[in-house]
Amino acid sequence: MILLNILFSMMFAHAKDPCERRFVLGFMDNAPSYFVENGTKKGHSYVVIKDIISHLECRETEVPGSYAANKEKLINNRIDIMGLALQDPEMDKAAEFIPAYRVPRMLIVEKKMFNSKYSVEDYVKNSKAVFATLIGAGFFMSGQEREILFKQKRLFEVPGPADVFASLLKGRAQASFSTPLFTHHYLSRQGLDGNFAIIADASHTQELGIYVSKARVSEQDRMKIKDIIKKMKADGSLARSAKDYVRAEDLKFYKN
Repeated sequence: MILLNILFSMMFAHAKDPCERRFVLGFMDNAPSYFVENGTKKGHSYVVIKDIISHLECRETEVPGSYAANKEKLINNRIDIMGLALQDPEMDKAAEFIPAYRVPRMLIVEKKMFNSKYSVEDYVKNSKAVFATLIGAGFFMSGQEREILFKQKRLFEVPGPADVFASLLKGRAQASFSTPLFTHHYLSRQGLDGNFAIIADASHTQELGIYVSKARVSEQDRMKIKDIIKKMKADGSLARSAKDYVRAEDLKFYKN
C-alpha cells in the first residue's frame, strides 16, 4: 500500500510538471515576420517565438498585428511576449528586452552604380543615387544620412518594405538600406537580386530580441526564457531558425 501511494504521488507530481499557463504572443503580421504560405504558418519572428514557447512546454494564444498595435498592447499589459523587436524606451518601461541577434544593415544598390572602392558614405553622397526608405524608419539610417538625402531631394519615403523593393525594381530608386530578412524575402527568394549589389554594413548594426511583460510574466518565467535563448544560441537552433529567411551568406550574422 505504501508503495502504491508513492507511485501515485510520483504520477500526480509528474502530471503537474508541464507548464499550465497560456502565453499571449504578439508578432508582426506581415512578411517576413509572419505569413501563411500554402496553408502553413511561416515567418522568422513567428518561428523564433514558437520555438521558445515549445521549450517552456506552455500553451499559447497568437496575436499577429502591426508593430504599432502590438507595441501598444505590450505597454498596456495585454500581451506576454512580443518579438522580434528593436529595443525601445517606451517598451522598456513595461517589459524586459532579451537580445537574440545583432545584425548589420544591408545596403542595396543598383549594380550599374556599384563601385568596389566606394564606402557606404560615398553612396549616400552620390548625387545620382535616390534612396528608398520606410516612412519614419530612423533605425535604417542615421540622422546625418537622412539630412543629406532629404536636403538633396534624394529620399523617397514609402509606407512598407514591399514598397521599398518595388521602388528599386522599377528604377524609382537606386539604393536602399534594409535588413537581411527583408532583402532575402523581397529580392533573393524570388530571384530578383541579379541587378543589385548587396553589401553588409558592419558599422551600423541592429540588436533584435523579444520583449517579455514585467506585469504579466513572473521574474522566474522571464529567467527561464533568458536561459532558453542562451541555450538556443549555444546549440545553434537560434541561428537555424533564420536559415529559411535570409541568404546563405548572411546566416553567419545570426550565429552570435
